[in-house]
Amino acid sequence: MSASRAKRAQVAERRSKAIAMVLAGVDYDTIADRLGYASRGAAHTDVDRALSANLTNLKDKAQQLRETQAMRYQRLLAAVWPKALKGDLKAVETAARLVDRIVKLWGLAEPDKLDLDVTGQITAEDLLAIVRATPEGDDAELGALGADA
Repeated sequence: MSASRAKRAQVAERRSKAIAMVLAGVDYDTIADRLGYASRGAAHTDVDRALSANLTNLKDKAQQLRETQAMRYQRLLAAVWPKALKGDLKAVETAARLVDRIVKLWGLAEPDKLDLDVTGQITAEDLLAIVRATPEGDDAELGALGADA
């Protein structure tokens, strides 16, 4: 093993031990002392770098997996598309499900919008509108309140 390879292996091993110690609740001063870091800050920086690198790797792998899965869905969609266009209802349903999965995979669906009054105040008119909007039979008491108003 070359010197640079050996050094990289040592750094990786030390980082692995440092992360394991952090997960076990060991403080950075102790980690620095036990693993030969120059200071508490150096140990902390090294652990942060290792975790950041791992997160970047995980994000890259997740992106690759999404792309692979998207290609699979596209191939399946291409296979059923001609039948769906000819009116085959089963193929239409399958195509629709595949499109839904692609939309979810890429996060293309627009989230449901919720209009909230962030002031925390509600007027009697607002309350009456809510009561009136309640469908009949959902809550007998709320229906009675709406009738009284």
